[in-house]
Amino acid sequence: MTEPIILAVARMKTMPWAIYRVRRLYYAPANAARSVDSVLLGGHRTVHTALTEVSRLVDIAVTKNEEIAGAPARDGDRDTHRRLWLRRRGDGIYPTQEEFYTVAPAQAQDKELDSFADAWADHTDEALLRLERRVDTAITVVQRALIDGRGRSNAA
Repeated sequence: MTEPIILAVARMKTMPWAIYRVRRLYYAPANAARSVDSVLLGGHRTVHTALTEVSRLVDIAVTKNEEIAGAPARDGDRDTHRRLWLRRRGDGIYPTQEEFYTVAPAQAQDKELDSFADAWADHTDEALLRLERRVDTAITVVQRALIDGRGRSNAA
């Protein structure tokens, strides 16, 4: 590795990171309404561990993008951010949804069109709704454990 890459990797590990919930509602190829929400902030290792714990609590394996058929490659590089998939979009079926949680540097702003929540609700079936609730509960459990852990370490 070159020195600039080594420095960039070191900096990324010291900057704030987040778990993001990403939802996309595709109406046609490359035509999607999107929502991005940060659900947990922390250090690099903390949020990776937290995503792994959420995965364990809901019994859904975390995948890397290279493990996803058809994953995009840019200039030979693949997005290696891990994902906890709740729903993968259907090929050639519209409208279709995808929803996942991922870990990345805490740089993205939460964003969502005003009409997104209603459109998402209109296309969400009961199975996805139950899974979303399970993941919400798991995230709350992990957040509480992190807060409790910080409280204990501060008291010591």
